[in-house]
Amino acid sequence: MPQSDQQQVHLFVSQDGQAQLEVALDQETVWLSQAQMCELFGRDQSVISRHVRNVFKEGELPPESNMQKVHIAGSDKPVALYSLDVIISVGYRVKSQRGVQFRQWATSVLKQHLVQGYTLNQKRLAERGVEFEQAVALLSRTLSNQQLIAPSGEAVVQVISDYARSWSLLQGYDEQSLSDIGVRQDSMQPLALDDVLAAIAALKQTLIAKGEATELFGKLRGDGLASALATIEQGFGDELFYPNVASRAAHLLYFVIKNHPLADGNKRSGSFLFLWYLRLNQHLLARPVEQLINDNTLVALALLVAESLPDQKELMIRLIEHFILLK
Repeated sequence: MPQSDQQQVHLFVSQDGQAQLEVALDQETVWLSQAQMCELFGRDQSVISRHVRNVFKEGELPPESNMQKVHIAGSDKPVALYSLDVIISVGYRVKSQRGVQFRQWATSVLKQHLVQGYTLNQKRLAERGVEFEQAVALLSRTLSNQQLIAPSGEAVVQVISDYARSWSLLQGYDEQSLSDIGVRQDSMQPLALDDVLAAIAALKQTLIAKGEATELFGKLRGDGLASALATIEQGFGDELFYPNVASRAAHLLYFVIKNHPLADGNKRSGSFLFLWYLRLNQHLLARPVEQLINDNTLVALALLVAESLPDQKELMIRLIEHFILLK
């Protein structure tokens, strides 16, 4: 297995002992070549190659952040390596039991890698260590309490990992500077309570038809939902308490999930309203919502909010804001 200076290599052995792979860990994920995926899943190169192409062709994952080419000593041709997200997607398509084993193993390795801080710059970590320690504690609590394995568990690790890289290492701040989160934006469009209730009712019927919800889904408990929608719009005089789309969307997701304004379905409804609010204010975002928050990220954020402790509210708000790029 080729290695860069930042890579570590871990050995994966399948339960049947038939697959033994040297797995590269780099950029907070694990990487395999197509040849290694052939060995892992027990499929021909043509099958693996077709599924990898389709993962990118169908827009399930962007190739830029999920594929890297490395050079092997003695060869002129670089080898393409694919991230865990790609490996998981291919595993679902070929329905391999080894793929399930690999997801569980990779999630464990990534959690250990993050918690032990192998790639963290110690000096900079010390400067902002309290916040990072909170992030790691939240990660461990969420994975333990939810008994998560990939894809949800891997998504949770990836969210915290991405945040830790940018926050603790002070990297990636050209576009996502948290100091800019205080910027004021005008012409933000609010969510009307009547529209929200109608939308949640429609979502409820859709989920009931799929067998994914009961009559309790979306049923109001007091005026908590109305309060959440009103709170994010509040201010004093000329000063807005939540001055931009990132701040308002983050607080909306947090309030709906943590304050339990609904008898059931708070995480799902909160996520639904979070995306709706962002799309309603797309004109104030630097990129389309779908490029900022994918399904895995949203699931992970909702789980992290649900498992967070009250004194971790500021951390959670910052973590959610981290993914929202403003104009």
